[in-house]
Amino acid sequence: MAFPYKYDKIRNSYRLKMGDIMSEVKGLTSQQVKEQVQLGHVNVSPKPLVKTNRQIFCEHVFTLFNVYNFVIACALIYVKAWSSLFFVLIVTMNTVIHIYQDIRSRNMVARLNLIISPKTKVLRDGCIQEIDNEEIVLNDVVFLETGMQISSDCIVLDTQVEVDESLLTGEADPVLKDIGDHLLSGSFIISGACHACVEHVGMDNYATKIASEARKRKPVTSELVKTFKKVTRFTSMLVLPISICLLYQAMGIRNETLNTTIVNTSTALLGMLPIGLVLLTSVSLATSVVRLGKRKVLVQEMFSIETLSHVDVLCLDKTGTLTQGKMQVQDVYTFDTQWSHQFSLIMNSFVKGTLDNNATSLTLQDYFQGEAPYSTLRRVSFSSARKWSALELENIGTIIVGAPEIILPDFVLPTQIEEAKHQGARILLIARHHDFDTFQEDMMHSVPLAVIVILDPLREDAKETIQFFKDNDVDVKVISGDNPVTVSALASQAGIENAQNYIDASTLSTPQELEDAILNYHVIGRASPSQKHEMILCLQKHKQKVAMTGDGVNDVLALKDADVSIAMGSGSDAAKQISQFVVINGELSTMVDVVKEGRLDINNVTRSASMYYLKTIYTILISITCILLNMPYPFIPFQMTLLDNFVEGFPSFMILFEKNISKQKESIGRYTMRYSFPNAIAIVLCVIALKLLAPTLSLSLNQAFTILYYTTAILSIHMIYRIYSPINLYRTVVLIVDIVAFVLVSYITYDLLQLAPVTSLLLQYLIMTLLFGLIVSTCLSKIVVHYLDTHPQD
Repeated sequence: MAFPYKYDKIRNSYRLKMGDIMSEVKGLTSQQVKEQVQLGHVNVSPKPLVKTNRQIFCEHVFTLFNVYNFVIACALIYVKAWSSLFFVLIVTMNTVIHIYQDIRSRNMVARLNLIISPKTKVLRDGCIQEIDNEEIVLNDVVFLETGMQISSDCIVLDTQVEVDESLLTGEADPVLKDIGDHLLSGSFIISGACHACVEHVGMDNYATKIASEARKRKPVTSELVKTFKKVTRFTSMLVLPISICLLYQAMGIRNETLNTTIVNTSTALLGMLPIGLVLLTSVSLATSVVRLGKRKVLVQEMFSIETLSHVDVLCLDKTGTLTQGKMQVQDVYTFDTQWSHQFSLIMNSFVKGTLDNNATSLTLQDYFQGEAPYSTLRRVSFSSARKWSALELENIGTIIVGAPEIILPDFVLPTQIEEAKHQGARILLIARHHDFDTFQEDMMHSVPLAVIVILDPLREDAKETIQFFKDNDVDVKVISGDNPVTVSALASQAGIENAQNYIDASTLSTPQELEDAILNYHVIGRASPSQKHEMILCLQKHKQKVAMTGDGVNDVLALKDADVSIAMGSGSDAAKQISQFVVINGELSTMVDVVKEGRLDINNVTRSASMYYLKTIYTILISITCILLNMPYPFIPFQMTLLDNFVEGFPSFMILFEKNISKQKESIGRYTMRYSFPNAIAIVLCVIALKLLAPTLSLSLNQAFTILYYTTAILSIHMIYRIYSPINLYRTVVLIVDIVAFVLVSYITYDLLQLAPVTSLLLQYLIMTLLFGLIVSTCLSKIVVHYLDTHPQD
């Protein structure tokens, strides 16, 4: 099909009248759309990488951890050590649960994505239709408005627009696009509206060619998972040499049977790899995705939940975030001019001719709905950087609508208008200039026609939400493009700290002034999009984790580089596409749920990690000790399975029911060092002591290993007690149940545990060994705590 528009013709015939332009823009017919579909010229892009059920199954089944377990299980089956295979049941149950949670999380995200999936307006059969982006065909005429992300490369047909291409090029400055200029997919409209003809679809689009990541949010990595993987890689390197040494000593030096050798070596290998922690973290976060999804929060980056738990500063936009975004004209104050009797007709014509679709413009359109006798000749659409919009109306002149202090900086507002502004109302100045060609340079000579007072009520949940963040170590700042007096009034109502001390960002001329402003003020008004962006970077430069919320195109730059980005569901396509979280219901209090969820996950995983790493540390050290002292590994798989369940499993599971939403104070490495290291070393020293003293005490190997089993169990539970401190009623009950259950299960399965009978003499030795271990762990704990307290985390 030949391209339906000739740009030279449009430029030459362009007489600034919309009627002339619209006569050129016809759009495709239904038949033409069918022809393009048959030719395959449809905007079908590569699908995002969504895991299939099969991929999820393979990802959880075919892991390094499961390979080790499978090899160990095969070896135990070969020697018919049936009682040592109980761990296979636990591993299988964990894998099934993880697969189920992953599939459930994926399905929840898919359902929520359908709700916020961006649409495109196209001109077909002479009328505007709203369709999915993937239904666009080549040569379609699309209608693009402020806030829309461009889904296909296209060419401007009628009016000028300003475009932000920062997601593609990294350049933050707006780009003016005139008739015939190219609009690139992945960029978005920040000012104006236009019809454009699609020139590329699907794989031919610019953004698709350079990589889909270029127009999406930055990826989020999990510090927890990175830490766990480092530990796993380190322990994996030890597995092979340690297993070879244990096998060689058992069969080549001590001449043990194959059955005993396999059982002892398998036990050591089972305890070395804490890979379950990676799965635990992923499943915890996936479960949070489901829970947040039920609260109408779309999590587009799962690991951003973890990042959110560390946030130090929350930056809020005002309109649509702190306020309800339901603007209403409260008052119109007209001045005595030659145009005052025509003011309503002028405003009716203005709102009819504007292409702006922001909240303020829509509010004016709702209010001024009468006769519109004056046609639009030329226009300058609103942008957050300019803070005004203008139209040239036939027989009237240029009408400017925007911030009073920007249009006429020296203009003194009436007293009642100033009072309204100090109560949080938005104030618009309507002014007239005689010449469209020069008004931008000569705006000071504009004639004020009227002032419009617009109310945007504070969200009902704003005060409660702000108080939560204040109580939970999150500094809240409001950064808005609105008048700082208005922003300050609303921030005070919401309970923002020091809201009465505000600053006007339009007065900031140097990077140092901007940095001082964001560090020292909680309310900043008249901030441009680029200034918002720079403020986020300044906070990050000062080692602050920053969360940014917003809903408009003026927030996109800041959202893109914030550590955590949160968009409101009613916001622009661009804001929603770039953000890690989308609050679909638009309720500010929902962000409290998001932060709570993140902190719950991280605190739970961090505490569980100490329980996992205790076994990893003492297993590796005991294995090395066994090699040095030429002794068999003191535990069998069934014993380790019970220890796993009553040290890692039950206590870490029960702590999940405690809602710890405090901010994490220590890294997982320091937390492990504080709790796991002292008790692990105490267990290893008990092994060495018993090995050396066993001949003197006339203890058989089985008796010594029985003492070690109970000593290890009690020292492990002692670590749980330290993690649980300070003890409350719930934690006391959990500890008692854990100890009682461990004793009962050990008694019931005594034969399977292959332990020696506990005589009075053996009990005495057990108590002495236990006292020695407790003294060592207590002393080491004090040394470690002193070191950590005197060497604070960076």
